Amino acid sequence: MEAAISTQHITIPLSADTPGAAYTVSYYHFIPDRKGTHPRIFLQAGLHADEQPGTLVLHYLLDMLEQADKSRQLNAEFIVFPMVNPIGMAQIYNHHHSGRFDFSTGLNFNRNWPDLAECILNNEPDILDKLSENEHENKDKILSSVRRWIARQTPITALETLRFEIIKIAIECDVVLDLHCDVDATNHIYIVPQLMPEYQDLANWMGSRVTLTAENSGGGSFDEVWPRLWIDLQRLCPDKPVPPPILSATLEYRGLIDVEETLNKLDAENLMGFFITRGFINSKMDKAAPIMPPALPFNATQIIKAPFSGLVCYHVTLGQRVDEGELIASILLLDGPDAFRKKIPVYAGTSGIVFSMMLQKYIWKGAPLAKIAGSKPLSNRKGVLLEA
Repeated sequence: MEAAISTQHITIPLSADTPGAAYTVSYYHFIPDRKGTHPRIFLQAGLHADEQPGTLVLHYLLDMLEQADKSRQLNAEFIVFPMVNPIGMAQIYNHHHSGRFDFSTGLNFNRNWPDLAECILNNEPDILDKLSENEHENKDKILSSVRRWIARQTPITALETLRFEIIKIAIECDVVLDLHCDVDATNHIYIVPQLMPEYQDLANWMGSRVTLTAENSGGGSFDEVWPRLWIDLQRLCPDKPVPPPILSATLEYRGLIDVEETLNKLDAENLMGFFITRGFINSKMDKAAPIMPPALPFNATQIIKAPFSGLVCYHVTLGQRVDEGELIASILLLDGPDAFRKKIPVYAGTSGIVFSMMLQKYIWKGAPLAKIAGSKPLSNRKGVLLEA
């Protein structure tokens, strides 16, 4: 017997920073039709507003969650933001959509999210002294401290307000998945190393050719906020039982142009496969996930940058394994004595899988050309590992 749908569609109004303008951001909340506490799963897409495959993935996932809700199959709450960044969606200039950086401040929408451990320790320096020998009690105390810190904040701009609305919801969740895409890429994942190989099944179900681990990639990205709270407090208080880090990851669904019905519906089905096999949805799968490669350290990834301006011609394809010193691309020079006559070769600086390239073939000095996921940490990959 099907139950009444318990889905809530909630809209949050946001005051804009200029007269006569306003934003809204909305999410869907699926709540199991049964008593008791349930895990909470948070999903969002479009934080980088010009990266849109994830929005179509969540479109299909919403249909699947609604059917699971009707059939009383939900064992977890699901909170889904299909388009989490209305500010970035509004940034259209001369027929071009630019959704990675905030026009007002230049801030990358997926950088400089708060370090929650540092925030609560600054707000309540004695919080660690209040921890007990009970892990569940400690979790409640830590989360209560985060809530009190949030309550003390006074966001001013629309972007600050949007961030705190998201933080208030995500901090209450047990799984936080942030859907993005690269420029032109294979499926890949960013995740903290403490969660691997426990969540290799997430990589398997997603079809992640490359899974990259870094505890702190240096940019304050959204996905690192949630597990690092617990990782940092575990280190600061090793004699008390602090809960393990929650599952949080950035799921990179290929590239900018990969908004396609059949492809993204399959992506949603595979996400459902992960949720079902983890017990968040009470259903059965008629297939198993393929086995994807194990995780690699993010500091072993080479981001090849253009040494010259020009037109890039690639000599490799996405997903190809290359050896150090192998020819990756050549750049046709557009100025100087050899303009339009000479191409400069670009070689791999490590062995691994080419998982990201550029769609735009006009390239300028210092711009990224390709990313190679290797297994050997690179001496120059320290500090900020992410791109701007």
